[in-house]
Amino acid sequence: MDNITVKIGERTIPLRFRMNQFIEIEEEIGNLGEIKELLLKGKSRVRNTVSMIRIMGNAGLKHAGEEPDLTDEWLMENMDPHGLLAYQVAVIGCMSKETESQAAAEEKQDEARDVVLDEINAKKEPVNSPTGE
Repeated sequence: MDNITVKIGERTIPLRFRMNQFIEIEEEIGNLGEIKELLLKGKSRVRNTVSMIRIMGNAGLKHAGEEPDLTDEWLMENMDPHGLLAYQVAVIGCMSKETESQAAAEEKQDEARDVVLDEINAKKEPVNSPTGE
């Protein structure tokens, strides 16, 4: 989504998660079905979090018209180790929010179709009138 940010060093970095980031994350880090596990557990959880912020942060910066210049090295030098959980929550929250918004859009689209279908079906029902129309 476009409104989740992380503060690293003196920068506020917007996170963005779209199909491009989905592909890049799966190629670099692993299956998105296991992303919570990859971010929250194991020896690579910190590196995975840094990579996620780099990928999603560069996408957010580019979308905001800024230079997508984040590197793993810069992030590792400027991220606060005490803020690891906050970074992980921001990344997962951004991904979850985007998934929710897509699901809501699909649900609204389905509802719109149902309204139209209801109207069509209502016209098909026999009308109880003296002329039979």
